[in-house]
Amino acid sequence: MTYAFFLPVLVARLARMPRVWLLTLLVSGLTACSEAPESKGDGSDKPSQGAKQAIPVGFVNVSLQPIGYIEKLPGRVVSYRKAEIRPQVSGIIQARMFEEGTLVEKGQQLYQIDPERYQADVEVAQANLENANAQVENAQTLVNRYDSLAKNNTLSQQELDDATTRLKQARASVSQAEAQLKNANINLAYTRVYAPISGFIGPSEVTEGALVTQQQTTPLATIRQLDPVYVDLAQSVGDAQALKARLIESRVQKRDDAEFSVSLFFSQSGEPYEHTGRLEATDLSVDQQTGAIRLRSVFPNPDNKLLPGLFVRASIAGLASSKALTVPQKSVQIGQGGARHVWVVTPDNKAAKQAVETGLAYNNRWVIEQGLKPGDKVIVQGTMNLQEGAPVKPKALKSADANSAGLSDSAKPSTDQGR
Repeated sequence: MTYAFFLPVLVARLARMPRVWLLTLLVSGLTACSEAPESKGDGSDKPSQGAKQAIPVGFVNVSLQPIGYIEKLPGRVVSYRKAEIRPQVSGIIQARMFEEGTLVEKGQQLYQIDPERYQADVEVAQANLENANAQVENAQTLVNRYDSLAKNNTLSQQELDDATTRLKQARASVSQAEAQLKNANINLAYTRVYAPISGFIGPSEVTEGALVTQQQTTPLATIRQLDPVYVDLAQSVGDAQALKARLIESRVQKRDDAEFSVSLFFSQSGEPYEHTGRLEATDLSVDQQTGAIRLRSVFPNPDNKLLPGLFVRASIAGLASSKALTVPQKSVQIGQGGARHVWVVTPDNKAAKQAVETGLAYNNRWVIEQGLKPGDKVIVQGTMNLQEGAPVKPKALKSADANSAGLSDSAKPSTDQGR
């Protein structure tokens, strides 16, 4: 009832007020209504900001570490064995008996050359041998007869000597005929061209009906053995002297360090090759054009990823000691497209993604070639849910703790795209 009593009075007083005052009062009321929810919102934001807590992470400080390897050396893949197939006799190619680009075995027939001419040579040589054998029999009979007559002084000694000489000549003719027959059989066998080694055979340079000649310069085809393969590296003369001296000394004394392991990297992608090779030999001369010495290494190649002529880079382990930046392998993550990155702690304790380029793998660590500097804090533990700029609570890890960090949060390839 109180509101009902005062309401008419209030309306009457408002009606008597000037319009300017009335408008001012209305605007003030609207402003107060709009500020009330906003102030309420400010009070509700404070708890939400407090809920964004720092993520605990473990990190290692990046520093230069001594490692036993030298810089990557340029190199090229070379076939372990290479055989250029050339005909040993002339003739017409009758058949090609292999599929180009496939694996052929040693002793497998590759081509058939027309054998008729060489078969005829064999038959002629066989006939000459039979004729020579007949002459030997005739000369032997004559010598036997002359020998009995000479004993009775019925025939002179000179005639006996002449008959003996003709027998020796007939026997020599037999030996000559036998050699001719053997040569004819060899030429006949050469009409069948076989693979001298096992390996992959390339395209054929001739087809059926082509005329080939004995020991022609153009090969019929080429066979390459690709498992294992050679990788020829180039090293400067000054750096190669210590290596050559150590290699020779180790092999002469038959020590355990006589073999140097070699790590290989593809030149285009920089990815490491999964198999490790060994140093085979060093050249004893210097290339006059490059001023470098050739180092030959051997690598297994079961998947035929290393093809002859491919340019690669390699590092020889245990050759020399140097210092490089290294991080645990589990801290390096692989994003889409093969790009590699690590998470680092910024000076204001926030997480930041840093792109890196890795080099040689050394003792479960990656050598960092680009992207980090000494003193950077690389996160090893707690990288699973990290985001760019997220606050972190860093904790320094010892080397043993960093190496034993779980694979679940850092070793797996990352699908996180850079922001």
